[in-house]
Amino acid sequence: MGGVFTQAATAGGANSITTNDTIVRSLAGRRIRVVAGTGLGFDGTIVSNTIGANAVLTTSGGTFDATTQYQIFSGSLWFQNAGAAAGFGVYDLATNVWTARTATGVTFGTDGQLISTLSSAGSFFTGTASAGGATTLTGQVGVAWATNQWANAYQVRITSGTGQGQIRSITANTGTVLTVANAWTVNPDGTSVYVIEGDDDKFYLIGNAAVTMYRFSVSSNAWTTIAPAAARAGAPGAGATLNWVDNVAGWDLLGDGSPKPLTQTGTIIYRQKGRYLFSFRGGATSTLDIYDIAANTWISGVAYGNQLETFTGGTSSVDFDGNVYLQKEPTGSPLTCRIFRFNIEAFSMQSLSVNLDLQGATVVGQKMFMLPYEDGAEIDFLYMMSHTQPSLSRMILI
Repeated sequence: MGGVFTQAATAGGANSITTNDTIVRSLAGRRIRVVAGTGLGFDGTIVSNTIGANAVLTTSGGTFDATTQYQIFSGSLWFQNAGAAAGFGVYDLATNVWTARTATGVTFGTDGQLISTLSSAGSFFTGTASAGGATTLTGQVGVAWATNQWANAYQVRITSGTGQGQIRSITANTGTVLTVANAWTVNPDGTSVYVIEGDDDKFYLIGNAAVTMYRFSVSSNAWTTIAPAAARAGAPGAGATLNWVDNVAGWDLLGDGSPKPLTQTGTIIYRQKGRYLFSFRGGATSTLDIYDIAANTWISGVAYGNQLETFTGGTSSVDFDGNVYLQKEPTGSPLTCRIFRFNIEAFSMQSLSVNLDLQGATVVGQKMFMLPYEDGAEIDFLYMMSHTQPSLSRMILI
């Protein structure tokens, strides 16, 4: 799930955007923000929309025209298929359309995992700039960021003041200054309120029984082969997982914006949300490897509590609210799947439950997802697809 597209309006007015899309369902309540042109900086919701070609969106505010460029957080599904002629594509929920994306430089023959770093996960740091330049933003007095703690993994978005609505990927930072990938259209200044959040432009791909990891840019529709400072110690095998750690209780920055170290694993891992990809190596092992996006390096073979269970072909995972949930490959007779929860703050694996739905022959690929339900209070449902069976089961997380 992920990837936010920037689209151009064909017309507009007060609380109205005319699209170039054929929208097939109601998008009421979905978030929409304007990133260029008239209405730049608007961040609100869709109140209603017409159905069909050149759909018209009624928004919760703003005035727009044909220069408006906007993003709708309507949801999309991205897939990387295995095989010598692997396909990479995206399904857009709003238009009910599949679109092929470039697979140049990426050929997969075995199992793999694809993950995004969406800004909708929430803000990791916010403040008011004290100055800005063509490709920089200087934080407020008192910030003391660690060098490059925001590099590669994050984007900065100006939410109000000078330059409102502009979004840029962060490539480096000093203790007080962010450097961005592309020049600002309007340089930020002392009135610019900003937020640092996940980078909507990035996807990461592992697998293929190789230590190589790839990064995809949505805006440029291109893959990059990552060259980490330290390579992964072993290739991900069958059933390997990949999860972006974006929300962990206790993983908060210090008051000056610098990260807190976490050392109980024997390796320094900072309590900084959005900085890491956690990957259980699979291949019938219990090995956990962690990719530090900001430092562009792998931390291999990280020790954790209850490191007993091994994972192999058919294992899948999903992360939610500071935990990685894993559905282990089907075992036993009759075939069933055990469910585990890896608590990130405690760095410990916990046995959680059993998926009592009977399983068929093992199949690879992601078979788990989270769907929170809100009706005054939030109820969190964990969904699991069965192996070679037409069943979908769910459990309530408490």
